[in-house]
Amino acid sequence: MMVMATNGAPKMYERVRRGGPTDTPSQSTFLIYDLLPGGMLKEVANYLQAPSRILFAIAITPPVGSPYDIIMSRCRPRVRHSSIEGNDWHTLDFGDIEEDLAAKLSDDDISKALLHIDAANKVKRLRLTNCVNINGSGLSPLFGCTSIEQIDLSLVGAHKLPQLDPEPALSDKMVLPILHSIISQESNSLKHLQFPHSWRSEEYYSFRFHEFLERYDEMLDNSTMSCCSTRLGSGLILFSKDWYGIQDWTCSECTKYYCYECTDKDGIELLHFCQTCERNYCTACAAMVQCSTCDDYLCVDCAPHIACPNSTCSNELICKDCRTECEECKKSWCYSCMDCGLCEDCSRACCRSCSDKEGANGVHWCDVCTSNICDDCRVKECKSGENNCNDCVKIISTKLLEENKKMQAQISSLKDENKGKQNLLQANKKMQVENKELRNEIKRLKYANNALWDQNTHLGGEVEELTQKMNTIRMLASSF
Repeated sequence: MMVMATNGAPKMYERVRRGGPTDTPSQSTFLIYDLLPGGMLKEVANYLQAPSRILFAIAITPPVGSPYDIIMSRCRPRVRHSSIEGNDWHTLDFGDIEEDLAAKLSDDDISKALLHIDAANKVKRLRLTNCVNINGSGLSPLFGCTSIEQIDLSLVGAHKLPQLDPEPALSDKMVLPILHSIISQESNSLKHLQFPHSWRSEEYYSFRFHEFLERYDEMLDNSTMSCCSTRLGSGLILFSKDWYGIQDWTCSECTKYYCYECTDKDGIELLHFCQTCERNYCTACAAMVQCSTCDDYLCVDCAPHIACPNSTCSNELICKDCRTECEECKKSWCYSCMDCGLCEDCSRACCRSCSDKEGANGVHWCDVCTSNICDDCRVKECKSGENNCNDCVKIISTKLLEENKKMQAQISSLKDENKGKQNLLQANKKMQVENKELRNEIKRLKYANNALWDQNTHLGGEVEELTQKMNTIRMLASSF
């Protein structure tokens, strides 16, 4: 049993300080709360990221209504936990903590965190970055919430590829009822939802998810979404193979609405969609670059955007969808420079400089038959008789000579192999002759053995007869 000190701290402190055992495992948690001043705990919390402050506050909070808490509440100083985890919860992003820690959080952890800070009334933006271990049931404290403005369920941070491998455990069966309860409130403040890429994929298609998208799209259509005095209306892409479930008109960072007619003083649109991270960003929230080939905008912080290696090419920046990697030199070229370097048959990519190298499976254009194929495919067509173009034969003459050398080497190798097999056959025949001779010798020895056996039997009979005569003579001799 613990004895109370005059200052309100338990005498058990001495045993803990020396590292001795305590009465119960849970009391060590209470000691941190009881022994350390609230100001010190607040200072410690100031060095932690927002989600870590919540988890820290939960860890040092005794269970409400426990006998220990009831007794200690009479003597401990009044310390509000809000001073530890803070009061400003406009944005709660689990990407602010270590990725490994976020990946270990369970739905129970998420639920406790949301309840502890009264997220249903305080949090405006919730981002479950790297929380790949949850199924979504931990979001239940947000049921019927009217104050939240943005929920990011993509589980990846900003400017990160949305595809996750393996696919996360987040379940639409768990999450959608909570989202339904939010959008069903007439006074809800929801502006933007970012869904997991797996939910939006063609392979995943769920009637439950599509039904929710239709309801959410209807809510957006009935809302006051407007920009530059223009009512935007429907904001979801519902009928697109690539961008299904993407919310349009809305910056995924600041959640402000923009139409595509809104431009800055230079005539550049204020909202752009990045096809790499699959998010909309306004020019105030993310630096964007424009692909020189397709004119699409991309986030500077997303996948690297490179220039065409051709020094005479005018394309300064090319996105991942507008470049092709040469399979020989591994350099990425824009489509215009790689136009003659793509095989029409097997889609092999080989730049012009690599195609001219000796021994490379280059891609060449034939001016006579207008075929643009790699050397291997051209050789196959010429051998099969599909291609009788003399210029094509000239293009692959070096290749044919190399193949001829290879075939001659193979023939030579086959001859050596055949010679070895013939030697083996001769050795086999010799062994068969020797085997036959050995069989004949065995037969002869068997005959000789049988003859010796008969002779031995005959001699045994004569010995027995002589023995009987000797016994008779002995008997006669003894009678005299």
